[in-house]
Amino acid sequence: MTKVIMDCDPGIDDAIALTVLLAHPEKADLIGVTTVGGNVKLDYVTQNAKKLLTFLGSHAELASGQATPLVKEIETAGEIHGKTGMDGYDFPANSQDYPLTSNNAVTYMYDKISKSDEKINIVATAPLTNVALLLKTFPDVAEKIEHIYIMGGSTLQGNITLAAEFNAYVDPEAMDIVFNSGLPITLSGLNLTENKAYLTMDEIGKIKDLGPVGVMASSILDFYAKAELAKGMTKIPIHDACAVISLIAPELFTKSTNYSMDVSLSNDQYRGMTYPDRRTDAPQKNSIKVLEDVNREAFVKFLFDSIQSYDK
Repeated sequence: MTKVIMDCDPGIDDAIALTVLLAHPEKADLIGVTTVGGNVKLDYVTQNAKKLLTFLGSHAELASGQATPLVKEIETAGEIHGKTGMDGYDFPANSQDYPLTSNNAVTYMYDKISKSDEKINIVATAPLTNVALLLKTFPDVAEKIEHIYIMGGSTLQGNITLAAEFNAYVDPEAMDIVFNSGLPITLSGLNLTENKAYLTMDEIGKIKDLGPVGVMASSILDFYAKAELAKGMTKIPIHDACAVISLIAPELFTKSTNYSMDVSLSNDQYRGMTYPDRRTDAPQKNSIKVLEDVNREAFVKFLFDSIQSYDK
């Protein structure tokens, strides 16, 4: 059984990703969830993780992590996810009773990974602050990490700026550390999520018919979609689910390329830009598996089936 820790900043698309992951216990054993400041501030994302884990009936451990990036002040995306990070649905009040571990996320991850009998996979759908600190503080942990599945970056355009994707922009120093850790990495970037891994408004409307979890998912996605539509988007990207699905159903992705990837740490308009070195004769700084295409029909069906599975 594949063991997984999910590092996230819920966040509406994180909520969909966590919903998909927990729908497939036969494919992945979610042993823990860690939170980090990103889409909204840390207190909100941790509260949102409690809401989701309670609502979805999970017993995964939960640890709260870093509130701010390694270098800069945090920038959030409340205009997309709402003030709380998961606006659009009223979760049960008892979710705040969900327990937090006494360790912070970095120490928690180290303890779980280092003491595990088998290697652990990390799914990271947020700024990579927690993961970078784990690797820098406890370098010996790398030998116990199987793979890191990341939603972040882009080989094309940005979203928070012309050049940078949000997670990369919030903490590019952390992404640089993780990219150059020597660990196997699969990257779901905007080049995939905005162009291939999306839902239409009609599809989002149909999710509400998939049971109680479908009502929740449709409600928060509708809020998220309205923010995307206001920016001129006609396709609603389901970013974070790609990182999860690349772990549990990699066959859905029909094209990928391994690149040596760099992250701009500059303090200009290119900060957080991720770019592949496509030169065939260039020295390879690292090797990142970049997902480039997905069977969209199968992707949408997998999302729907995952959400509907809670109603069986």
